[in-house]
Amino acid sequence: MTGGTGRLPAAVARASGARVLTGVTVTGLRRTGGVWRVTTPSGALAADAVVLGVPAHVAARLLAGPAPEAAEALGGVRHADTAVVALAFPPAVEALLPAGNGFLVPSVEGRAIKAATYLSRKWAWPDDGPRVVRASLGRAGGPDVLSLPDGELVAAALADLRAAAGPSRPARDPGHPLALRPPQYDTGHADRVARTRAAVAELPSLAVCGAAYEGVGVAACVASGLAAAARLP
Repeated sequence: MTGGTGRLPAAVARASGARVLTGVTVTGLRRTGGVWRVTTPSGALAADAVVLGVPAHVAARLLAGPAPEAAEALGGVRHADTAVVALAFPPAVEALLPAGNGFLVPSVEGRAIKAATYLSRKWAWPDDGPRVVRASLGRAGGPDVLSLPDGELVAAALADLRAAAGPSRPARDPGHPLALRPPQYDTGHADRVARTRAAVAELPSLAVCGAAYEGVGVAACVASGLAAAARLP
């Protein structure tokens, strides 16, 4: 997609026809008089319905008052610091990459990267364009990758990619890594999600969605959002 997946949120906002507020922190959520009150530093907003599409720890904080059981369940979902490094290689590197669209690296391997995706295979790509590999670094319980300089993250990603697939030097400067904090699905996660949804379902016009529930990928999050919207009256 020309322009990258960063176009998706803007397209959704335009299609909704809604007023979109950015840079606004929600500090509280309560229901009074049959209406939801969403508190922000600049005042409260009234809403007929609320969908919380936020990280688990944020949802837990906001639900502590209206849905304490859901807040307790979500409070058990951990998040790990993750850095994503995109590397562009000459087209000739294609012959060195293993089959498929990428690979996962288990923690027992002791590698810095935990996954690699061959973006130029996963999406339509010009034959003479650079081959782009996206590497993810950081694990739950592992070292704090976000405290490392960008150069060290890139070097670590390159070293592990060379060991696994043999790519040589990038075709161009890979740029700055992107920092994320994805949720970690520990044992018992399905039960946490079930308890959260059951508690939220007892409240009118309230739903939750996002990466903390049934999947962290874009497709899983979109499906989660659609399901949340469908549960509202």
